[in-house]
Amino acid sequence: MTLKPKILQITQNHQCVDLTLSGDWVIRMESGLVQEKWSNFISPKSFLFEKCRFQIDSKSKWDSSLLVFLLKARKELSERNIGVDFSGLPEKIQNLLAFADARSTNRRNFGNDTLDYESNSLGLFLLSLQQFSTFWGKWLWSVTQLLMGRSYMRFTDFFVACRDCGASALPIVTLIAFLTGLTMAFVGSVQLEKFNATIYVADLVSLAMVREMGALMVAIVMAGRTGASFAAELGSMKLREEIDSLRTFGIPAMDFLVLPRTLALFFMTPLLTLYADVVGILGGLTVGTQVMDFSSLHYFEQTQSALTNMWEVYSGLIKSLAFGLIIGLIGCYKGMFTGNNSTSLGKSVTSSVVVSITLIVICDACFEIFFSFMGYR
Repeated sequence: MTLKPKILQITQNHQCVDLTLSGDWVIRMESGLVQEKWSNFISPKSFLFEKCRFQIDSKSKWDSSLLVFLLKARKELSERNIGVDFSGLPEKIQNLLAFADARSTNRRNFGNDTLDYESNSLGLFLLSLQQFSTFWGKWLWSVTQLLMGRSYMRFTDFFVACRDCGASALPIVTLIAFLTGLTMAFVGSVQLEKFNATIYVADLVSLAMVREMGALMVAIVMAGRTGASFAAELGSMKLREEIDSLRTFGIPAMDFLVLPRTLALFFMTPLLTLYADVVGILGGLTVGTQVMDFSSLHYFEQTQSALTNMWEVYSGLIKSLAFGLIIGLIGCYKGMFTGNNSTSLGKSVTSSVVVSITLIVICDACFEIFFSFMGYR
């Protein structure tokens, strides 16, 4: 394939200069004449124009050498207080220039502010809060774009994430929920037996599971299983610069990577909570029938009488929605903001689990206070 030499055409119009790029701006083509012409153009100490507009021939081929020239030109013009207008360039070139600016700004801010922030825990906390607020805002915007039908999210990824968050988690959720119901029945029977009211073990287990323990145990399991997985996956992608590659191609990482994972966890957690409630009640049934010699029918009747108010079930499901959203956002946030080495990846995974469980407990307490204040208890 024959390549055309690089050409830089300079045309001055009053207070503005038009810089037209033609030919093939690729690395293989020599740029000595262009560099000489640019040096002659930029060398005067005083200029009679205020702005430069860049344009490129639509038939020109280009690669990273064009971006290098544009960035260098803008830097030299900015040092001379001359405005730069890239609006005449193709959208792909403008996106790449914006991406280069963002990376440069992040490196500069990190280098200047790291010591100041790490010198005190308050500064580090404020930095993390600022980053998460930005992350949360971008997530809300992505959800809005999805509702408007403008999102880059692939529903295939969403269904795969639903399978990983839902069906694949059933074995561990089954084990934990069954043992939780079993343990509560054993502990409750010891105390209730003092009052000859062991049948109320059914009330204790059913109400505790649907109100608190079902949603809470599922959330803790998902934080250690799925939230850590999200942080590890996205953190590894960042280390391998796959996320930067998506941005280079103009694909928002929030839509493509974060949105399907968080929405899948948001919808699957309530379903897992309902399943855990049933399994926990079966765990209590096992103790009631095998240890306390209740009949299955008697135990189920007592459980049914305890759950006449469906708000008991709804309150647990409302909590599980919030828990699922917390786990998904924290896991993806920690993965997206992982550092540039394997040590930081390990810290991000650990931090995602610790922060998620802490926020889950705080959120659960806030829900209980709110429900009590509103008279729902």
